[in-house]
Amino acid sequence: MREDDLKNTTYVFELENGETLELTGNEKVIYDGEEHNAANLFDGLKEGTYGKW
Repeated sequence: MREDDLKNTTYVFELENGETLELTGNEKVIYDGEEHNAANLFDGLKEGTYGKW
């Protein structure tokens, strides 16, 4: 995916407490003690592959 595509794509995460967090694909997020870009984290969680590697 191109950098422009990442900047123009919004990912919505629903937190355990019910709140939502909206991030562009290229934004950095700390999850489970590790830094990810929002697009990769979203895909890993959605596809069930996060933490398997």
